[in-house]
Amino acid sequence: MRARAPPTRSSRSRTADAVRWLRSIVCVVALAACAPTIPQAWRDAMASGDRALHAGRAQEAAARYDEAAREASRPRDRDEAAYRAAMALARSDRDGALARLDAVAVRSPDFERGARAAYEAAMMRRGASDEAERSRGLSALEALVRERPETGPARLAVDRVLDARDAEDASLASSIAWVDAALADPRVEGAATRETLCAERALRLARAGRRGEAVAAWRALFRAVPYPQNSRWDDGHIALATLLREGGDARAAVEVIDEMLAARDPGCTGGSCDAPEFQEGAMLRAVILRDDLREMERAAEAFHRTYEMFPESRVRDDALREEARVRDRMSDGSACVVWERLANEFPCTRRGREGRERAQRCGRPSVRGCE
Repeated sequence: MRARAPPTRSSRSRTADAVRWLRSIVCVVALAACAPTIPQAWRDAMASGDRALHAGRAQEAAARYDEAAREASRPRDRDEAAYRAAMALARSDRDGALARLDAVAVRSPDFERGARAAYEAAMMRRGASDEAERSRGLSALEALVRERPETGPARLAVDRVLDARDAEDASLASSIAWVDAALADPRVEGAATRETLCAERALRLARAGRRGEAVAAWRALFRAVPYPQNSRWDDGHIALATLLREGGDARAAVEVIDEMLAARDPGCTGGSCDAPEFQEGAMLRAVILRDDLREMERAAEAFHRTYEMFPESRVRDDALREEARVRDRMSDGSACVVWERLANEFPCTRRGREGRERAQRCGRPSVRGCE
């Protein structure tokens, strides 16, 4: 009797593929079985409420959302419906809106809608004519910052609290003291709101004339929260560089902007991987080199670097123009090629037209026109 041949590599591969395929089917079936079942009545009532709200029938929308809240099988669906009912009533039935918002805030402290409901209720009270009610709203905002510091509404609450305190105390001492107290709360440690508090503290220290403390505050924030986790990395560095420049330390200001730009992904080609103020920071660096440090060669290189680093930026033509003007001042004949590039790459802009005129003066008549 002939011995059976051992399985070939291809047959083993086919068997393994079949096993993986069966496992995938089992996982899909299991996930489908675990998916929450949302009552059709809830869906219908929510859709009806949305249609009524978009048609401007706020009272009807609130009634449909209340119906959806009663039909909900999950707490989060109930609270979503109650929140929408409250917002639909916000203009016409303040008491009804507040009752629903307060209920959602109490029932769902860990659900995002709970924090949002607490914020909206506090802002509604801040808009009241009664001073006691306004004070209650401010206290609710302050509590939101400390009790739910990981939520987005808590970061909004920081701004609203500081706006109120700034208006009451022009010296900003009240605002700074409140931020210091919030930062000392252990519940805020490590939370997303802490970054906002630190940044607002630095800004107010600068406005209060406490430049040295403001510089230290920004530096501490950058050490604690690096890029890209730090949403204030770009505007914070620019604020710090401006403080140092105003204090007479232009070279340190340039170093700060270098630190900001060093965090940029080297593989980035523009767009969403850039922080919003990176290009403004690069331009500021070049301006400081030109106007404060009088280092024209480095300034020209810095303007050109801005043009090269941000291919989608709206400041690219400005950067080329400033580079050309700096090179004109250097009087080494290097400006003409920059004017020509400006004219050819941006022919239909105001900067491009200026570049064409200047390039023609250099004896370069073949530059492009606006087509």
